[in-house]
Amino acid sequence: MVVDECLNLYNMKIPCHHCEVAIRHVLDFDFEKFCSISLSNLNVYACLVCGKYYQGRGRNSHAYTHSLEAGHHVYINLQTEKVYCLPDGYEINDSSLDDIRHVLNPRFNNEQVLHLDENRQWSRALDGSNYLPGMVGLNNIKETDFVNVTIQSLMRVTPLRNFFLIPENYQNCKSPLVHRFGELTRKVWHARNFKGQVSPHEFLQAVMKVSNKRFQIGVQSDPVEFMSWLLNTLHAKLKHSKKKDRSIIHDCFQGELEVVKEIQKKPLLEKRENGDDQEVL
Repeated sequence: MVVDECLNLYNMKIPCHHCEVAIRHVLDFDFEKFCSISLSNLNVYACLVCGKYYQGRGRNSHAYTHSLEAGHHVYINLQTEKVYCLPDGYEINDSSLDDIRHVLNPRFNNEQVLHLDENRQWSRALDGSNYLPGMVGLNNIKETDFVNVTIQSLMRVTPLRNFFLIPENYQNCKSPLVHRFGELTRKVWHARNFKGQVSPHEFLQAVMKVSNKRFQIGVQSDPVEFMSWLLNTLHAKLKHSKKKDRSIIHDCFQGELEVVKEIQKKPLLEKRENGDDQEVL
């Protein structure tokens, strides 16, 4: 009976005074979700005090150890978005942390997407700077400007943007590239970001893997070539079946190209009295 009561208390979602020490300006969820010590991407938590990623929350985990050594007690699971107090181990239920959850995983509903272009307002970052959702800067991660200009262009294609703002539209797709592009789209258009810029780091990692390092960080590439590859790859991953060659990429960009050849007319020549040829215009 006593054991059951202890377990119930352990599993309860209760408020926690440690929530007040969450330091938002150090949080950056744009990078890959790997533990900073084990480099594992399984069961990773972000420390809401220093922003570092640690694996697990059990007694032998890196997050648990960090909570004891550094005195940092609030952690968010990067997959489930649940927040825990360590080393005690109980889940925290506090609405004051909702803004952090929204930055970790921006959300849009159909109504918001429908009226997105009607309600264009400037947003304010934590540092006091203003930014316009959809027009935020993208960090140049060592010669990746060819990716940035492509992303900025595609973010202005309304049907494409609207599709990727709703994850349910592609939830059955297993391609990491599709999901990373969707996450990047939601971050670019999110009006509650902590910063006025977004880092496409996770998207770039997916690009490198899917393209077999044809496009990679630190190597300059042609933006036109990259856009062509990206659109074709997204289309291939999104189309419903081999028989139905249709996707949002097809709907936005597929078309017919009419090629018109202009034949240059040769100038007429007439004979002068002296026998020389003279061009007639």
